[in-house]
Amino acid sequence: MSTPLLFFFFFFLTSFPLYSLQTAFIASIYNDHNSRLYSISVNLKTPLRPASLHLDLGGAFSWIDCYKNYNSSSYQFVINNTPLADSFGQGIGSTCVEVPSSMCSNDTVNTIFSFGYPEKPSIRDQFVDYFHPELTDSESLITDVLALSTPDGSKSGLLRRTPEFPFACVKTNFLRGLAKNVIGLAALGRSNLSIPSVISAKFNSPKFFAICLPGARSGPGVAIFGSKGPYRFSPNVDLSKSLTYTPLVFNPVSGSIYTYWLPSYEYYVGLSAIRINGKVVPFNTSLLPFESIHGRGGAKISTSTNYGLLQSSIYRAFATVFMKEAAVLNFKLINAVEPFGVCYAAKSVGVTAEGHAKAPVVDLVMEKGKVVWKLGGRNTMVRIKKKGVDAWCLGFINGGEFPRTPIVIGGLQMEDHLLQFDLEKFRFGFSSSALTEGTSCSKFQLQFYQQQFPLNNFREKFGLNFKFG
Repeated sequence: MSTPLLFFFFFFLTSFPLYSLQTAFIASIYNDHNSRLYSISVNLKTPLRPASLHLDLGGAFSWIDCYKNYNSSSYQFVINNTPLADSFGQGIGSTCVEVPSSMCSNDTVNTIFSFGYPEKPSIRDQFVDYFHPELTDSESLITDVLALSTPDGSKSGLLRRTPEFPFACVKTNFLRGLAKNVIGLAALGRSNLSIPSVISAKFNSPKFFAICLPGARSGPGVAIFGSKGPYRFSPNVDLSKSLTYTPLVFNPVSGSIYTYWLPSYEYYVGLSAIRINGKVVPFNTSLLPFESIHGRGGAKISTSTNYGLLQSSIYRAFATVFMKEAAVLNFKLINAVEPFGVCYAAKSVGVTAEGHAKAPVVDLVMEKGKVVWKLGGRNTMVRIKKKGVDAWCLGFINGGEFPRTPIVIGGLQMEDHLLQFDLEKFRFGFSSSALTEGTSCSKFQLQFYQQQFPLNNFREKFGLNFKFG
């Protein structure tokens, strides 16, 4: 580097705050029209290839299909009894396996590689017999390249690689039940192996991530890793300004059947009450404290659940109050459409300019009323058109008498709300509906980040081409 360039470089370092050298990692989030599940768009392997992974807020570690067309020059098996292998917490080792197979050469036949038990998100919501669990097959643990967009002032940004990112392998049939075209799962849980944690550790970025889930018929939403904000959406709306925070609550018992002795990797909030149009839903709040053996209880935030799930007695109380308030609006009840329990004739339900139901307002109350997350018809009702039926249905479902988690805040409730997970102060931030701010989750524009990262402006102004990392 020449002397003038060094001068400008050090002038830059002393003239801008340190955060300007930190990099946000950006990925698009898609809503599958059929499954109503969410996936995140990333790039994997060497050479890089685009890939779609199921978005799982509660996952401890990511996994991908290694058995179908897995070709990469950068993957490596995880060696057993190494710090990375130990961090998976499953302690299984064996010699070389069939796939990926290019490393299974003569000089590795005596090497002990690490194995783990990847699991689907649905397993965490089921009660299991820990002494006789139905285990998935043990699978290889590998590392490979994961790349996400980073801001450079353009609409698409630059791809930045995260080398040696940890994954578990799965067989192709393990993807059954997830959205079409996904090849694995992106874990965002409270674990050192999740995508937010690995990015933070490798790039010394803030332990923050945010997601903004899109509606089923809108464009992609966005996931932002390693940035505290601002989070700007067209037309230049910073949704971080409307964030309200509440502490994250941690379940002392994991929902995993393989690491049940550890605290949960999922995200819970301290929900204390539910109101509909200001009317308190009368339910047994003793269901909410965590039970110490199996971890039953709490109110969970889940991207792997399409709609809100409520324990049966909570659901009945909720539906009763909702129907009373809907009757005031002259909603006409019709036969319910599975999986929903309450539906109304579409002609009787008023709609907003955006085409969402004008429904009773649902308040999720936290911190004894100090914090309230308001949900309008966009996040509480679902339009169903099929087989001659045109209905608006209540987007909360009866979760059964004995679910592990009595209240699950599902994907529908989160759509078009910016959600921030602050893993430094262990708090959860949620915005008001982006629609009320004149924008939506599908209107995030990467070039707005040029304002936050003056390094790019500096490079352009002085014609410099140096890169970091």
